Amino acid sequence: RLFGRDAAQCTAINETRRNPKYLSETQLPDSVSATAEASAALADAEIVILALPAQRTVDWVSAHHALVPSDAVVCSTAKGLYLATKQLMSAALRDVIGQQRLAFLSGPSFAQYIVKDHPTAVVVASTRLADAVAVQFALSNSRFRVYASLDVVGTELGGALKNVLAIGAGMIEGHNLSINTMAAYLTRAARELTVLCVAMGGRPETVAGLSGVGDLMLTAFGDLSRNRTCGLRLARGERLDDILSTATVEGVPTASVAVAFIRDCNLDLPIFSVVHGILQGRIKPTEALDHVMTRPLGTETPLL
Repeated sequence: RLFGRDAAQCTAINETRRNPKYLSETQLPDSVSATAEASAALADAEIVILALPAQRTVDWVSAHHALVPSDAVVCSTAKGLYLATKQLMSAALRDVIGQQRLAFLSGPSFAQYIVKDHPTAVVVASTRLADAVAVQFALSNSRFRVYASLDVVGTELGGALKNVLAIGAGMIEGHNLSINTMAAYLTRAARELTVLCVAMGGRPETVAGLSGVGDLMLTAFGDLSRNRTCGLRLARGERLDDILSTATVEGVPTASVAVAFIRDCNLDLPIFSVVHGILQGRIKPTEALDHVMTRPLGTETPLL
């Protein structure tokens, strides 16, 4: 069962087996039904998939949590941090959902290719392995493979923070810099992602996996990536407000939360800081390279 706010859209899905607003060329199976009544969609649900933008997820759950069966696994697909309280999505949801079973789905996956049966692999994490496994078995098939994880923090941070880094990758491409620059950028960006995730309690092997480096590669290079596109447009001189008026770019609000985490952990992560500075208007895109490349020299990794 699908829940949608638009009753006309739900009717169209049920009558035509197509979603007129999203991926409209995709034929939906007869087993899928849509309703504009949240209570009908959630009744007796064993797994509830939240497919909302990160900044809207918490408010929706707060308003509808009473309708969710107490033993259901609630699985969030939002790849972002919660801006209002500068929290991980797991912490923000826990504040409104109490002891409800929670899981988080992340990894390199564009919906347009999933519905075309292009082989895709993602990860679902929960503090209770059984809850992650429940989602894993519900969603996996021969073209969509789901791995289970206990590392909620690493999975969430990888999925959210790569959006910030992908904006920087888009700016490199927009300035017509070479693969030398992109390779150096993404290698160092992956290291910063690992340092911050570990500092926040995540595991480095999670960052090296699907929800970290895997999703970073997809978002940095994928033509469908809104974060990469945002970076491209910034490099070409467009105003951020104009870009955000035409698309949801999760990396923009996430950058502010990421920098707050970096400060709390007393870390020096220049790529995150420079991307954030550009988004805040403190650094011009044309000045970004000097901010990173003229830093004091040092070893690639700590010696001890």
